[in-house]
Amino acid sequence: MEDYKQNFIDFLMKTGALKVEGQFTLKSGRTSPYFVNIGDFNDGQSTSELGRAYAEAIRHTGMEFDLVYGIPEKGVALAIATSLGLAAIGMDKPWFFTRKVPKDHGEVSGLSPAERIKALVVGRAPQNGQRIVQLDDVFTAGNAKYEARDTLNSLGNFELPLLAIAVDRQEIASNGTSAIAKYESDTRTQVVSIVNARDILDYLRERKGENPLPYGQALEKMERYLRVYGTENIKKTLPPSLEQRIIERDRSVIPACDVSLETFERLVQETGDMPEIGAYKIPATAGRKGWETWIATARKHTQKPLIYDHQKAGTDIHDPTPKEMVTHLKEAGFDAAIIFPLSGSESERAWIYQSMDKGLKLIVGGWMTHPAYTTKEGGFITEEGALEMFRIAASTGINHFVVPGNKPEVIKKIKEVVETEGVTPIFYAPGFVAQRGKISDAAKESGKSWHAIVGRGIYESQDFRKAALEHTSELSAAVTAVP
Repeated sequence: MEDYKQNFIDFLMKTGALKVEGQFTLKSGRTSPYFVNIGDFNDGQSTSELGRAYAEAIRHTGMEFDLVYGIPEKGVALAIATSLGLAAIGMDKPWFFTRKVPKDHGEVSGLSPAERIKALVVGRAPQNGQRIVQLDDVFTAGNAKYEARDTLNSLGNFELPLLAIAVDRQEIASNGTSAIAKYESDTRTQVVSIVNARDILDYLRERKGENPLPYGQALEKMERYLRVYGTENIKKTLPPSLEQRIIERDRSVIPACDVSLETFERLVQETGDMPEIGAYKIPATAGRKGWETWIATARKHTQKPLIYDHQKAGTDIHDPTPKEMVTHLKEAGFDAAIIFPLSGSESERAWIYQSMDKGLKLIVGGWMTHPAYTTKEGGFITEEGALEMFRIAASTGINHFVVPGNKPEVIKKIKEVVETEGVTPIFYAPGFVAQRGKISDAAKESGKSWHAIVGRGIYESQDFRKAALEHTSELSAAVTAVP
């Protein structure tokens, strides 16, 4: 790491502008384990330090330029500070910024460029053909940056080769794209930051040995966060994600326990010792106050994983529901949870991040077993949208997925999508017996690791153990159908 970056992060840490312990709600609504705030740099020493850091970041690009421009509002002070910083390293460059409101409060749209400069510019007036470096504190959606370009273009013909910001969090937007990458593509202006998320990660890695608390924990939390919200470039620098396992066996039957608590206990008692029973799926109808009772009841008879079946969990807003729900589920004693993130990418990513952060394994679905689910079937969800739920999950390292066991052709599509993201999937498939799916057909498309979820085929039987044996034997027979 270059000295100026190292010094800047040291400065951010010393002043408390960079916080790496805690949970911080960003303007986007995301909950982040780290936060950077340079808005409090409003005295001589901190402003001077900030200006020097901007100057070094600009100098290291090797870019030729004539003057610096501060994007209103926060860029106004940055223009002056950066100009002073540049002068201190032998690059004496003038500065300017533009008024948000014209000086005379009149209409300026009809004025000539020269007249507009007189009305709008504070500082050194730019000349046609000059190369201008733009300055701002952060880059979120980029709206202010595009507006600033429009303002500058209305003042004359300038080259805008560089935009300098303080910190690049290297995050994707809710649509999965990088706002900075889009801006660079749209404008052909390079965006440079004093430091970025990778620099902060490297800083924490170097200090992890010195003080595992807080640096070690902060590093792990930040890596988990960027695994979910980071750009492809930053993800390449992260340690390989460990593919999680919920059930040690490659294949099993999971009873879906949509029954009363009394029936649930009898079902677990009769089947808990069967090796081919991989886990138990506890319904949302158990209720938050009932979770502990259901889990305690199961633990009297088995230590097999308990999966919370809350497909509706992913349909709420991305904050604070995932954080609260994951905390409650983990405290109750669940090993994993199922979500169908139908409310969008931000809710899905929030669920994934919170689950990773708190150690709750997550099983992500997106395609239901019933007819008329996708638009092609007569429902509301597009096929592309359904597959995108699986792709987003796989891109973060999730490898557990719920797939419709009665739609083998859909399983094949989902498998292709997640494998394209470099993930070897473990599938959980409902849709048998009452919904007429065949375990053998699902097994053929699912691959090596998958688990059949069976509800009424077991709990509506008079003999739970006998019914479980029938389905587990069918599962074993289906192994021969898989390459």
